[in-house]
Amino acid sequence: MVQEPYFFLSYARKDSPDEFVKRFYDDLVRELRRIGADPAAQPPFRDVEGLGLGADWARVLGAAVGHCRAFVALYSPAYLISVYCGKEWTAFRERLQEYRRETEIDVPALVPVLWAPMEGELPEEIARFQYHEGGMGEEYSTQGLMQILRTDPTGPTYRRVVEKVAARVRVAADRFRLPFTPDLDLGEVQGLFPVAEHQRPAEPGTGHVQVFVAAGVADALPDGRHRPEYYGRSPREWTPYHPPKHPTVAVRAQKVIGDEGYTSNIEVVDAELSSRLDETMVNNQTSILLVDPWAVRTRTYRDALADYDSQNRPATGVLVPCHDSDEESVGDAIWQDLSRVLWRNWRRQNDPHDPLFRVRVTADEFEDRLAVMLTVAQNRLMEMESTTPYRLPTGPTPPPLSELTIPGPADPPDTTADPPLSFPFLGTTLTPRWDAPSPPHDPSGHVDGERAGFREPGGPPFAKDTDDDQ
Repeated sequence: MVQEPYFFLSYARKDSPDEFVKRFYDDLVRELRRIGADPAAQPPFRDVEGLGLGADWARVLGAAVGHCRAFVALYSPAYLISVYCGKEWTAFRERLQEYRRETEIDVPALVPVLWAPMEGELPEEIARFQYHEGGMGEEYSTQGLMQILRTDPTGPTYRRVVEKVAARVRVAADRFRLPFTPDLDLGEVQGLFPVAEHQRPAEPGTGHVQVFVAAGVADALPDGRHRPEYYGRSPREWTPYHPPKHPTVAVRAQKVIGDEGYTSNIEVVDAELSSRLDETMVNNQTSILLVDPWAVRTRTYRDALADYDSQNRPATGVLVPCHDSDEESVGDAIWQDLSRVLWRNWRRQNDPHDPLFRVRVTADEFEDRLAVMLTVAQNRLMEMESTTPYRLPTGPTPPPLSELTIPGPADPPDTTADPPLSFPFLGTTLTPRWDAPSPPHDPSGHVDGERAGFREPGGPPFAKDTDDDQ
């Protein structure tokens, strides 16, 4: 028996966190069952579930696209520049065209869903497949389904969109039988994507911004935090401003970045932050850290941020949002904790001449501060790229010069004015080691309190946690 997936879910994994795609997929399957469809007889296909360990993914994907009854495409800017999304989309469209040549019937089996807001006009060949119809609402047409799913996954707007999509899938899957494309090799398909109008040039220093988020989650709040409404299931759902659900700080940042003419994607800060920042430099990209001040009370974030602080990152900006209505975050304690982890960068906080480290950024300031930060970071990156290192001429090593001495400092630095640093949430007091050498770089991206320049007075550095707080 030939497997005919009830529908094939096509999406760009670059900008689609799996938890949101899975939620939509599961809700769509449940809605199909509710309206009387039977997707269990021919299970729908989503690549994560449809590809088993060791599977020939090109063959499995080709078989699913070549035999599925309906095709649900999650449209986004990343979708239209994805080569393999273009191959999947084009291969299914060819099945529709073949059916039309045979029957003169246009089957509404290609069901686009606006997953994230599109930029510019869609090409005519793509625009003819409508992703919006009456009843889906303005919020869907302007923000896309992923944002609705982030902010109100049980609300009426999300529910209506799922119902509309399920109804269209059922009509296509139950009433029509498209011709199969057996032995479909997606590698041989000449896809319509990438769509040139939706691509931005990837010139050095001007193409892409990597955004990293350090924030908690609702079901595992940092020590001392009691306001879960500012968090969600993922750090990407952090909403520091009031009202806390509209929109997430990651979405606000991506809109600013898009308005400035760049592309972006969001990642969560983890122990690999240092190596990921190295990658952005190799790829001629700038980066932005969106930091919840409460994040420093989570060991994973604290170590990663301390490691960042110990390095020179001239093309990376740090923005720390805060809202006056969040009474837990307006006191001094949490900001003192943040200053002790990012103590080197803290010296330039809100410096008008160095706008790459901004703290206590209000909702009204967010867009402007981030736009300036992007411009400065991009300019610094281009300056670094345009600098040609000076090379010494080849030849024998010169002999040492005698009778030359380099005088040392007359007096040791005065550290008496530096007060002990208190970490109430760690139950310890730490003294800055201003005489300590710069901490060595650890390829693992891990920096603990000792390497960040902290120790307990008269005792060993505080111990590392072995559990994962994030």
